[in-house]
Amino acid sequence: MGEISLLSLGHVLLALGLSLDVLLHKDRPVSAVLWLAILWAVPYAGAVGYLAFGVDRISRGARERRVVQEMVRQSARLAPRLDRHILRASDAEPGAPDRLGRHILRGTDPAVPAHRVLTGNRARLLVDGDEFYPALHEAIREAERTVHLQTFIYAADDSGRALRELLARRAGEGVTVRLLYDRFGSARAHVTRFLEPARRAGVQVRSISQANPLKGRFQINLRNHRKVAVVDGRVGFVGGINVSDRNTSGDGGGAPIRDYHVRLEGPAVADLQLGFAEDWLFATGQPAESLLGPDCLPALEPAGEALVQVVPGGPESAGRGLAEAFFAAIVAAEESIDIVTPYFVPDEPLIRALRYAARRGVGVRLVVPGRNNHWYTGFAARSLYGPLLEAGVRVFERRPPFMHAKAMVVDGVYAMLGSANLDYRSLHLNFETNVEIVDPGFVGTVARQVQVEVDASREITREAYASRPLTRRLAENVCRLFEPVL
Repeated sequence: MGEISLLSLGHVLLALGLSLDVLLHKDRPVSAVLWLAILWAVPYAGAVGYLAFGVDRISRGARERRVVQEMVRQSARLAPRLDRHILRASDAEPGAPDRLGRHILRGTDPAVPAHRVLTGNRARLLVDGDEFYPALHEAIREAERTVHLQTFIYAADDSGRALRELLARRAGEGVTVRLLYDRFGSARAHVTRFLEPARRAGVQVRSISQANPLKGRFQINLRNHRKVAVVDGRVGFVGGINVSDRNTSGDGGGAPIRDYHVRLEGPAVADLQLGFAEDWLFATGQPAESLLGPDCLPALEPAGEALVQVVPGGPESAGRGLAEAFFAAIVAAEESIDIVTPYFVPDEPLIRALRYAARRGVGVRLVVPGRNNHWYTGFAARSLYGPLLEAGVRVFERRPPFMHAKAMVVDGVYAMLGSANLDYRSLHLNFETNVEIVDPGFVGTVARQVQVEVDASREITREAYASRPLTRRLAENVCRLFEPVL
């Protein structure tokens, strides 16, 4: 009896102490209530879960990030070189073909203080690994000085092996090759030391994790979800495609995961390079100068007509402009909004913005997977269809293969693509990189690709949604309820 009392007392004291942390540090009421319920209803296991997933250690991480960012900015000294490429309000011409796109960029620009809209870029859409991997490999084969590659998932499979061998060969030929992967997303490759042959060949391989007790990081709920590559500081790649056989058709001819990436040339590549430098220095602690010399940050001349702004995202306050950029672009829409995303569980302000846009006559279309690889996220997303359908938003569920693509097209003149999903994790927890692009040719290509996804989808009607079984509604609402802690 005394033993039971001690266990109960221990649970009460632990739950009470952690409840104070919840009340002091959780900004979202829903998340706070859920964690309080878990702490008190699930003895000890709830405390372990909160310590692993719920404790807000973002502030400390943010301080570390700010130090690294300041080091990078001071060492780069890019302002004089990029100043002539920065888009200014005075540059806008009333009759310019991209006038509407510039209007949207002016609305989103305040959300991204770390970067600026840069002129003189060229952008090309790459669909699936079938297009991305050959383009990436070609750029790596042509590299003269540096190759920087960052990915969330580096799979221990044929695609990972082919890239590993190419990186190793280029390192052996004197090219400086740096590879950064997320330890959570690339767990198998990390545990099996799959990249060790590349390391022995001279590739600088590092992993990044927010759960490193030796550095005082215990938060395993934060992940570096970015997929970025920069070659010679002149060619950049950014998007949602990981390194995995699942992204290619393969010898069997099966359809790959549907996903998008962007190939960039021009001044905006410098901002992708700076983003990689920040993550690399955060992970390694190496001197900033090692990544910021002329081999990594050369003078960049105009390569095209595209306006590009790099939009980083992260849990620290400096990275939270990603959600605001989405919001600003939606609010600025006058005719149409097309969104493609695998995970749709955004904040309430974004839901309201989409509903209001539809009610004021903007044609809003949302494309999500019909069958999600994370079943609970798919259920949570469906719980949100009702208010959207009622407001006039058209919802489409794409048939297999699984759609992992992330893109938004506004008024046919502006596109945002990258690694960020429209869910709480991408908007507030993960480290992400998106790009905003205004260029008639590129945006037209993205718009046509979105139509491909719509044509391969089943539209969800208000009648069909209203008639779904009660058990289905309950499951959807339960998953939506627990979304903040998943």
